[in-house]
Amino acid sequence: MNAALEIDAREGLHDDAPNSSDASGASRGSQKDTSSLKGTILRYKADRRPVTYTCVMLGVHLAAFALAPTWVAASLIIPFSILSMFIAPLNHHHQHFNTFHNSVLNRIYEVVLSLQTGISPYGWVLHHNLGHHRNYLNQRPHAEPDESKWTRKDGSQMGRVEYTIDLVLHHQLDIYKVGQQYPRFWRSYLLMKIPVWGILLGLLYLNPLNALCVFLIPGFIALTHTSWATYEHHAGYWPTSHYDASTNRTSPVYNFLTCNLGYHTAHHKRPGVHWSLLPKIHEDIKHEIPDEMIIATFFG
Repeated sequence: MNAALEIDAREGLHDDAPNSSDASGASRGSQKDTSSLKGTILRYKADRRPVTYTCVMLGVHLAAFALAPTWVAASLIIPFSILSMFIAPLNHHHQHFNTFHNSVLNRIYEVVLSLQTGISPYGWVLHHNLGHHRNYLNQRPHAEPDESKWTRKDGSQMGRVEYTIDLVLHHQLDIYKVGQQYPRFWRSYLLMKIPVWGILLGLLYLNPLNALCVFLIPGFIALTHTSWATYEHHAGYWPTSHYDASTNRTSPVYNFLTCNLGYHTAHHKRPGVHWSLLPKIHEDIKHEIPDEMIIATFFG
């Protein structure tokens, strides 16, 4: 079964796309309920916190790059990697539902996100929105398997380490393959590499060791952690629909730190909905989700 039969993986993607209250599905007819949540510069006021965190952290990265001796920069690799892990879900949410009304601000924000998470702008769009979301119900040996596949060619389940390595090594190839089906987004992906690579090359030129310690290594670790974290979302489930395909974590702490990524079935059911609306959608559909796929804890 292909997820595209039930949802449009591109809903909410564009700067001028309808938001959740204008689109079809669980939130239709709730415009009056969500109008107070919408902003003038930000599309939703709830993004004040994640945007502030992301921009402040970029400022901290740049200050460390410019001012820290090499040994201090090296000691910051792990702290910066951990802090960037919490920016990765914000990047994910933005690529599903652009944060700002203004397209230029969205592109600038994507560069800020990319520098800290190791994932190029539009990389999420191609690999995740237009790949994983359309195919995540399909695992190998299916002819059109999930781009975040957790099975081997023979259909057996990968372990978490194997999955992480496989995803890190193959995600660029999968981005290319999906990009050939969506040339508009492939062009945007290539064009947005210019400012990201330009900034990184400039930093490497100015201070290669600090650039590695402050940006490149933490970004790669954050990317690897993103791959590691996504394993639990779907691995081991052989779904028949959206409702029995995803692990959900309802821990308030987890969902505060990840901006509601724990409501994963709701996210796959309505991928173009702003993250702040996912708890309501989860409440509406949780009776359809198997009890064992709703976990109340942060870990375990």
